[in-house]
Amino acid sequence: MPELPEVEVVRRGLERFVTDSTVTAVEVLDERALKRHRGDALDFVDGLEGQVLLAPQRRGKFLWLPLADADAPTRVLMTHLGMSGQLLIQPVGATDERQLCIRLRLVT
Repeated sequence: MPELPEVEVVRRGLERFVTDSTVTAVEVLDERALKRHRGDALDFVDGLEGQVLLAPQRRGKFLWLPLADADAPTRVLMTHLGMSGQLLIQPVGATDERQLCIRLRLVT
């Protein structure tokens, strides 16, 4: 289980890539990653595409990516690294698939 320093390192690494980026596409490759989401995968995709991400924040061992949503200013994309999870930043067209659960395409 990642400890707080590791989660903070991931948060800092994400910050320059995701802050003020627009989510242009979402692919749910493993629905088990949505176990805390109240809706289904389609609801997750619909709620996230087109949203602008604000600076990532750490809440304990969770990473929060607040959404700049004027209609619901408290909405966040919440992530947890789990036992050995990671968040990868890759250029478009990268072929490293590893064991991806969710893929977001962002534009800055």
